[in-house]
Amino acid sequence: MNLVLYAVPFFLIALLAEFLWGRMKGRDTYRLADTINSLQMGTLSRLNAVLGIGIGGAVYGTLTNQFTLFDMGTSDWLVWVLAFVAYDFCYYWSHRMGHEWRLFWASHVAHHQSEEFNLSTALRQTSTGYLGFVFYIPLYLLGFPPYVIITVGSLNLIYQFWVHTEHIRTLGPLEWIFVTPSNHRVHHAKNPEYLDRNYGGVFILWDRLFGTFEPEDPERPCVYGITHQLASWNPLWANFHVYHDGVRDMLRTRHLADKFLLWFKGPGWRPHDLRDEPKPDWQAAKYDPAASPFARAYTFVQFWIAVPASFAVLLGGLDRPLTLAAAGVLTFGFYVQGAWLEARPFGAKLEWLRLAAVLGLAAYAAMTTGWPVDVSFALAGYVAVSASCLLWAARSGRVSLEVAPGSMPAQITAGGSRP
Repeated sequence: MNLVLYAVPFFLIALLAEFLWGRMKGRDTYRLADTINSLQMGTLSRLNAVLGIGIGGAVYGTLTNQFTLFDMGTSDWLVWVLAFVAYDFCYYWSHRMGHEWRLFWASHVAHHQSEEFNLSTALRQTSTGYLGFVFYIPLYLLGFPPYVIITVGSLNLIYQFWVHTEHIRTLGPLEWIFVTPSNHRVHHAKNPEYLDRNYGGVFILWDRLFGTFEPEDPERPCVYGITHQLASWNPLWANFHVYHDGVRDMLRTRHLADKFLLWFKGPGWRPHDLRDEPKPDWQAAKYDPAASPFARAYTFVQFWIAVPASFAVLLGGLDRPLTLAAAGVLTFGFYVQGAWLEARPFGAKLEWLRLAAVLGLAAYAAMTTGWPVDVSFALAGYVAVSASCLLWAARSGRVSLEVAPGSMPAQITAGGSRP
């Protein structure tokens, strides 16, 4: 049983509580655009299920039916305990290879792009993790029931949520056994001394055993993000930029072996004839384009309308063509939101196009499916209200997505403060 979807409301409540706590303590770890981008990534990772790409499920089904070593039941508590520990062991190696091979980093990088560290970072998940299933094949070969594996896997992921915070410092003896906020901050840091450390999901013991543990040093504050800065709020680019860069290097390098090897080396490895290019600055200022107050407010509202709409598409039982169309419109909407937060000049035009797509989707659904007419009317009303906001902004001079000249925000330093 996958428990993650049921945990989402509690995740959002905890996120709000952390935000309010930070404000109350004068240590706010949230930025609007960064948070929305992380939550977009999480929503897209769930919405991605409509594509029905189930390579792992097909492989697991074959293994379960033909090649299991032991016949384990679901009623034995020892099976559950062993499965929980074994799953985290497999997760350690999955996570470690997600950092040590570009083939897997291309997917996992999505989780590390945020330059803040808060509970929204935990929800920043990939939409391209189609190969990670290979690390869990041993669990099926041993004979753990699929129901047990899926359940403990979801519990493993839920556990990892709470460790994405800066408001809990250290937890004494628990630091030796479990993944905690302190040792997980190290994992998300891009400081050279912290890179590729602390891979455990629940137990930090694996890192201590296999030599990848690094404690947090208060004298070396963590700087978050990836060394080659994403510098974008586009959730689609965030999912595919490492694949893009890898293919580009494959085409550019003249060494045949390097065209293959680059996918099985670390993300910092470059083909021999491409190593003269400048290295990225891990201390670069945080990405912070100057979106206008209207752009930020409008995007905030549109995002929180899109989230329940996404879950409605996932759980609504629509026919497949309509589900795919709705998911496509929502995905395009997240792209448009990113353009607004980046203050792109074409963002307003894209928004008009998105609203037209929503209206077209509502009309198509009303005419060709059993979609309730009142839902189509509600979507038409939503489009009318959104369009009215855009027209009001244009008439009042607020249509620009950029802040006015002379009111540009100060650049954010790598440490998170404004100079």
